[in-house]
Amino acid sequence: MKRFALVAAALAAAAVAAPAKAQSPIAVEGRVGIAYPTGDFGEGLGLGYAIGANVSLNVTPQIAVYGGYTHTQFDFDDDLVDTDETYNLQGFDAGARLSLPMAGLSPYLRGGVVYYKGGVSDGPDSDNQLGFQAGVGLNYTLGPTVSFTPEVSYVNVPDDAGDASFVRADVGLRFRL
Repeated sequence: MKRFALVAAALAAAAVAAPAKAQSPIAVEGRVGIAYPTGDFGEGLGLGYAIGANVSLNVTPQIAVYGGYTHTQFDFDDDLVDTDETYNLQGFDAGARLSLPMAGLSPYLRGGVVYYKGGVSDGPDSDNQLGFQAGVGLNYTLGPTVSFTPEVSYVNVPDDAGDASFVRADVGLRFRL
């Protein structure tokens, strides 16, 4: 009986100590949400929506770098402008994400640069402008390769006509490859 208990204990210890299958450091993510214009940019514009996708590479378990593309569209405020046109901002984003890995739910901070162009839907686009974004979110693990990622971020794109700034609240699905 002692021998059985010793063998069972050794097998249990080996099972716990065995390394888990390593996750891929590469992930793809799709995001969708709402955008609220702020500052002077918010005068004349109403609530908008955002849709985007990115690819990330975990450099360490806590740090990932990402790059992607985002399209954000705002309606004009009907009380100020009677039009069906929209104001669109779109372009590339890149940066880093700092996570606090925990079992199941991991908070993170995200920051980086954006390279966007904007314009009225039926008018000429502006030149591409370099700006920044900063955000905070949660990574909620749904399975071995899938996570749900709600996030709130602030985006600012300077322009000669004034800064285009907005707060975005969105959700994403991240798939590890």
